[in-house]
Amino acid sequence: MGGESLKVVEDLILRGLIKKCSFSEDMYKKEFGVGVRDLESAKVSFEEKNYKWATVQAYYAIFHAVRALIYKSGYREKSHIALKDIFKELYIKTEELPMVTYDCLKDGMHLREAADYKNLYAKEDAENIIISVSESLKEIQKLVDS
Repeated sequence: MGGESLKVVEDLILRGLIKKCSFSEDMYKKEFGVGVRDLESAKVSFEEKNYKWATVQAYYAIFHAVRALIYKSGYREKSHIALKDIFKELYIKTEELPMVTYDCLKDGMHLREAADYKNLYAKEDAENIIISVSESLKEIQKLVDS
């Protein structure tokens, strides 16, 4: 981890947004499995034309997959935003994962919030986030399994 990223991570710890933790391989792989199951549920919801729920489930699929990586790295987040921030520092800025994976998390977060809190959702958005999450989980799984 580079100096700038280390400083950001230390700042997140000092602000109480993340903390150092130790997770077993079983724990972070189980967390990734939650994401895989959420993605499968999102696909079923989409087929049933329940686009709001499909959007929410797709977001949680990427959330849990990213969380598995954060666990593997020895951290635990205190919020969705903190998860997004540490993910960017540990995996995107280091180029272990492409920016499109971060965008998937960020876009999914916005779509989930709009669906959950404003009842705003669309078939096209649900379909696009499911596709994006499917691709992102393939990339994340390589790191979870390594």
